[in-house]
Amino acid sequence: MASRNNLREVLQRGSLVLDGAMGTALLMRGLTGRAPEWNLSRPEEVLAVHRDHVRSGAKLILTNTFVGASDLEAASALRIARDSGAMYVGASLWAGLPDLPDQITQLARADCVWLETATSLEMALEAVKIAVKFTSLPVVITCSAKVALEPLRAAGAVAAGYNCAPWPEKPDGADVLKLDAADLDPAAWAAAMPKARLRGGCCGTTGEYLEALR
Repeated sequence: MASRNNLREVLQRGSLVLDGAMGTALLMRGLTGRAPEWNLSRPEEVLAVHRDHVRSGAKLILTNTFVGASDLEAASALRIARDSGAMYVGASLWAGLPDLPDQITQLARADCVWLETATSLEMALEAVKIAVKFTSLPVVITCSAKVALEPLRAAGAVAAGYNCAPWPEKPDGADVLKLDAADLDPAAWAAAMPKARLRGGCCGTTGEYLEALR
């Protein structure tokens, strides 16, 4: 697959507009319960969010698997993400999942593994080490607490940075920022977003935010 062949280089040296929020977007559509189950019960809603992000400029979108998925839920998540027409699909996983090796393995058809919301350097390092061991895909790590990023790159992450919170005034060399709406309208959010090569949205962001960022 062409995307797999060049994505590692793009993540290491290039720039991309990433997607916006998935979980909060689905909640705003009235869905309730466990998010990955919606890949089976409400696939049209998940696809609608992905397509909104792609129409708004996202080149890389993340699967609806953040909290961990069953094998069937993961397979459906990948199919839905591919159907969006996105250039690249990343396997979204919380960095603290206890069954991270199994989760990574069942999302092996993604273009990269995207570990999110690590709450400490220790969690982030452990997640990166597991991912590098269990996949040959590029590995990205984002943290929700301020940590040293260079050890994560040294451990094998092709890109490291922050998602959700905090909003870093000085990202200290972050490759990726995927930040929440922070009660800002799209234009103010995009204007306030610190510089990074890979940028997108987290909780509360929609296609309008990505359009403003683009």
